[in-house]
Amino acid sequence: FKWMTNSFDFAFLGIGLASLIFLLALAFSRHGNIKLSADKNAEAEFSKGAWGAMVFLAGIASGLLLWGGTEWGYHFAWTPFGIEAKSVEMYTVAQGYGIFHWGPTAWALYCVPTIAISYIYYVRQKHIYKVSESCRGALGNLVDGPIGTIINYTFIFGVLGAAATSLGLGTPMISGALAEVLGVSGGMYMDMIVILICTAIFSVSSGLGLSEGIKRLSTFSTLLTLAIVAYIFVVGPTKFILGLGMDSLGYMVENYIKMSTWTDTAGKSGFPQAWTVFYWAWWVAYAPFMGMFVTRFSRGRTIREVIFGMLVYGSSGCAIFYIVLGGYGINLQMEGILPMSELVNTKGVSVAIIELFKTLPASGLVLIALAASGIVLLATTFDSAAYVMACATTKKLEEGQEPERSNRLFWCFAIAILPLTLMFLGGLKSMQTASVLVGLPVMGILVLMMITTSKYIKEDNA
Repeated sequence: FKWMTNSFDFAFLGIGLASLIFLLALAFSRHGNIKLSADKNAEAEFSKGAWGAMVFLAGIASGLLLWGGTEWGYHFAWTPFGIEAKSVEMYTVAQGYGIFHWGPTAWALYCVPTIAISYIYYVRQKHIYKVSESCRGALGNLVDGPIGTIINYTFIFGVLGAAATSLGLGTPMISGALAEVLGVSGGMYMDMIVILICTAIFSVSSGLGLSEGIKRLSTFSTLLTLAIVAYIFVVGPTKFILGLGMDSLGYMVENYIKMSTWTDTAGKSGFPQAWTVFYWAWWVAYAPFMGMFVTRFSRGRTIREVIFGMLVYGSSGCAIFYIVLGGYGINLQMEGILPMSELVNTKGVSVAIIELFKTLPASGLVLIALAASGIVLLATTFDSAAYVMACATTKKLEEGQEPERSNRLFWCFAIAILPLTLMFLGGLKSMQTASVLVGLPVMGILVLMMITTSKYIKEDNA
């Protein structure tokens, strides 16, 4: 992991910036009006609200609840750009950096494969639902041989690894909330119970399919998590949250290019490698999965709608979580109520976020809502992953056709069994690192996707 982040930091930062520039250029060009359908009069299958909920919830899992309130605590003590640690300025900078890490670049990395796969599937009517097919324009018939097989297996490994990462980050928070409410001790067995509950929920949902299962689960997840955030915003220091939020957004916008390109090669602080490069690698590992999933419910939308929808829905939603949860945590520290940064750096983010929620009025009910929300968020992500894996392992999938239910359920259990086994072996952290390592070859796949998309659009719309 250390070798990868130090050796390829420039490449990960470069692919993030290149993806964002590529998408904005495409969206503002005349090609942004291209409808992702063979029928130019086709209507979008899902409403904007349902579409946005499925996009947002598949991409964030329960990590946003966890990191939204705690990431600033790390940056506050370990600072970028040589800023003095634990200074008043760092409250704004730390929160701004968190918003940046879950902002437009992250969603651009998700959007590149979405456009590439959607264009081939809906416009070119090539109903082979595989990542390798979206690289054909760059590699030609090489994708029909071993190279294509390697690309598809890399995708499957990336999904399994990235899903395990989400599980490793989200499960301790959920089990900690449940343990607090039930008055029992947490630990591995509580983590196992959480995973089994998630497995049961997403197995039922995935079995029902896209419209009946995943759509409803995504909508419920959205409403529940937004209710938690809204409650904190109302009962917390509302004016402080809004003010610091504006300051943090302003800092991020002002320094966006600097954050996007900073490797600190001379200073060797290690900050961009440990944080920005790590995040970009994680997003890259998830990217083909997100592309294949969002493709399944984007028929009838224009390229411009998909690009701005993902960038705006995704970035805005993440910013709201960071502004409200982070602002509340920072206020607790500044008022001397809770030493959040110290908790984050000594006890870990899972303990810190539970302590943050315990300071709220009616904290017991809030923790129950947090546990329920976290479980459903994890279930939504695994549900989406199992659905996509089933699609990817189906030889041919026509528009509107669902993969076989048995195939979907197989992947539900496969995704659950791997993390459970690793939990017994104590190797979950290794799987999290592996999911980041797989970002290295997937980064090359994203480049091939951009080349293929540009080539096909120019050929078809000369």
